[in-house]
Amino acid sequence: MSAVHPLSRREFCRVTALAAGAFLMEVGRPAADAFGSAASSIPPFIPNAFIRIDSSGLVTITVARPEIGQGVRTALPMLVAEELDADWSAVRVEQALAVDRVAYGSQHAGGSQSVRVGWEPLRRAGATARAMLVLAAARQWNVDVGSCETRSGVVSHPPTGRTLNYGELAASAARLPVPSQISFKDRSRYSLVGTPMRQLDGPAIVHGVQRFGLDTRVPGMLFASIERAPVLGGRVAAVDDRAARAISGVQDVLRIDADALPDFGDNEPRPANGVAVVATSTWIALKARRALRITWSGGATSEDSQRRRSECQQFAAREPERVARNDGDVEQAFAEAAHRLEAVYELPLLAHAPMEPMNCTADVRHNRCQVWAPTQNPEGARDVAARISEVPQESVTIHVTRSGGGFGRRFYSDFVAEATLLSKAVAAPIQVVWTREDDIQHDFYRPASYHLMRGALGANGELLSWSQHLINAQRGDFLQWAPPKGATAIAAGDELGPFDFPAGLTPNLRLAGTAIRRCAVPLGQWRSVEESSNVFVYQSFIDELAHLAGQDPLAYRLMVMGAPRLMPYESATYDLGRLRQVLELAARKAQWNSPLPAGRGRGIAASYANGAYVAMVAEVEVDSQREIHCRRMVAAADIGTVVNPLGATAQIEGSIIFGLSAALKHEITVKDGAVVQRNFADFPMIRMSEAPLIEVHLIGSLERPLGIGEAALPPTAPAIANAIFAATGIRVRHLPIRPGDLAAG
Repeated sequence: MSAVHPLSRREFCRVTALAAGAFLMEVGRPAADAFGSAASSIPPFIPNAFIRIDSSGLVTITVARPEIGQGVRTALPMLVAEELDADWSAVRVEQALAVDRVAYGSQHAGGSQSVRVGWEPLRRAGATARAMLVLAAARQWNVDVGSCETRSGVVSHPPTGRTLNYGELAASAARLPVPSQISFKDRSRYSLVGTPMRQLDGPAIVHGVQRFGLDTRVPGMLFASIERAPVLGGRVAAVDDRAARAISGVQDVLRIDADALPDFGDNEPRPANGVAVVATSTWIALKARRALRITWSGGATSEDSQRRRSECQQFAAREPERVARNDGDVEQAFAEAAHRLEAVYELPLLAHAPMEPMNCTADVRHNRCQVWAPTQNPEGARDVAARISEVPQESVTIHVTRSGGGFGRRFYSDFVAEATLLSKAVAAPIQVVWTREDDIQHDFYRPASYHLMRGALGANGELLSWSQHLINAQRGDFLQWAPPKGATAIAAGDELGPFDFPAGLTPNLRLAGTAIRRCAVPLGQWRSVEESSNVFVYQSFIDELAHLAGQDPLAYRLMVMGAPRLMPYESATYDLGRLRQVLELAARKAQWNSPLPAGRGRGIAASYANGAYVAMVAEVEVDSQREIHCRRMVAAADIGTVVNPLGATAQIEGSIIFGLSAALKHEITVKDGAVVQRNFADFPMIRMSEAPLIEVHLIGSLERPLGIGEAALPPTAPAIANAIFAATGIRVRHLPIRPGDLAAG
């Protein structure tokens, strides 16, 4: 059955603009500066913010979310084109500009929400346009609307055999009012949603013609490279720039006093202090930067990773600062239990290290500001650029370029601030280019965390008690999040995350936290945010408890979870039945109980995190030299309706590779106030030769789409750690896992 939804024009505009992000344009003749010389051509059909159809039948679909590799420039147009019944071969995609917040609503890329938030409004946009095209055809033929059909960009009237393509109907449809009711297509008629689609940008990327942020070029553009304070919070005391200025092509040398910049508000940290070289090419700017002689002062020279670890150990021996949840009587259950286990889990600081380092091009002149940025957060970038340039927001244009990865790093606009500040100073367009060393040493890192875990089991292995004490410096403190009403600071344990497991699955549960305040390390969101840490901890610890109980880790998880039912999750619920289903599917596809050669083991983990249900089975080999080889990863995911199976599979595969690097290689350390790691030599990625065989199994569903850009990352590391235990009998409770950790085995 098709669903009929009454919808006023005002409501349609509000929903499509605010829920999915769009620049609203009135139906009818477009302005010449928007689409060229409109006066001399047939006006296109622009029924709403997302669709433009010209007289040739070309369908242009506007995507308001930034493309950072998650596939939204294909998946979101698929939603529109499906309900529009467009000819996919006649579809092209246009990236929206950041014009104003009222018009766009939420435009950022993050939280794995682009498809799930766009599901309703984007389909509605397509269905509305389709209804108007059908009405235009019906009026032209003088037939009933219900007797007309659409398919692949054509309206037909089967009783008479007449047809008109969308291009032929564009002008007449443009003169019609937006309908008060729309009908969504029956799912049995879907031809795009659920069909594997190659990325629309794929050919351009393969042929090297896709323009990323670094490829931006505008007339008269200069280039800048910035030497930033090596010590966290350091300031420029003095600069000898004579050698730098003597290099041909150097235009200027400028100090960046970040402390003097206007406050950007919460969740928008300012850039580091530094000295910028402005030159006629990137290479000259980099050469001159190396010739600078800078004296630095101040900074958090006492910041040190080892000292922070010792501090965590001291806090773990005390009562927690805050108990976030306290069910039953944890201590009594622990005292009366047949089996007890206490363990400490540790996770390091992590950098994002996307393949395209930070960069931004800005042009501030004549009371206007233009910015070309590979950003995840166009609204935040626009606000920062307006503050720095002192230009009204309505005079700031953000051109959202394709990004070479983001993972949360590009949500922040420090690199936008740098380019805007320098362009304003020299009154010319400037591109700021970061090196890989800049990118790794001046990131906003995933917080390090220390978890004291305690578990208690009954005589038959039942989970009687669970306690988690999280100790860490919280990103909310660094990002200056507003504390809850009546509080003076973000509550300790804020990054415990939604209480999805094992909350409600054991009668005695304590979740507590202690916050390390006054940490100088820049902290921020990292792919899958707090769940990247928490899921490693609780999916490893439940594995330990399973072995303590003498039970199979899969069977034990299913026993603890119990019967399928809905469980509280934030302000909504999650479905234990769906979580069980992905666990069982992953185990079945991985042949969970089949024998393996000596030195190999399987590990399993699962989570409802970042809006999706994902289970992972890792098959790991540990050789005679204690080298760790991940041979196979089997993933099962329930993400509701799968819009683009090819894109969803790619996201899961990418998450696994990203998670493998974090599990086996990645760690950021700080010594004497400076980040130690510099490049891929000491912050290495998983190489192709190290990548395992990856199998992805998607569970078909009629439920609303869920996010998958991050959800497959959290269970990756615990599945690997659990597999290592199965292969060696050695339990690893910290990341990254290196061969030396297994030497004692």
